Amino acid sequence: MENQFNIKEVKVHRTLEGTIFETVFAIMAIVVWGLIILMLNQAPDIVPTHFDASGKPNAYGSPMGIVIPCIIVTIAAIGLMVIAYFPRHINMPFKVTNIRQVELTIRMTRITGLIFLVLTLAIGWTSLGSINHGGPNAIPILTVVGLLFAVIIVFTILIRKAK
Repeated sequence: MENQFNIKEVKVHRTLEGTIFETVFAIMAIVVWGLIILMLNQAPDIVPTHFDASGKPNAYGSPMGIVIPCIIVTIAAIGLMVIAYFPRHINMPFKVTNIRQVELTIRMTRITGLIFLVLTLAIGWTSLGSINHGGPNAIPILTVVGLLFAVIIVFTILIRKAK
């Protein structure tokens, strides 16, 4: 018998898990942006804005130039939290064929949204905050990006295997 599952028919409703993720997200967003504003107020007039492959700064500019990528990453994080309610639009490298896979896909998307907020903080810290604490390096950003890839890889395997 052919599988009759159709992801386009899946409706995502508010759940306790979703509410917890969204509450944590909102609190994290407030904290992250509070810290970025604090670092922005304490930053010197010129900060590193780009790093080479070895993690050394190779471009400098205004601290406000760092706010733009932080805003973009935060908007992407908000987008991930919203798209969790529309799993048919979440792109997976294989066909999602059951509700367990949908649940895991939604969870992965929400966790990825939280990690994007951490990435926002890492970007701000790397250019604005680390100046006063040992000098800038790209380790925080690389660590968060590594975590992001690890979460996506692990969840993709789990989703693929879910029956």
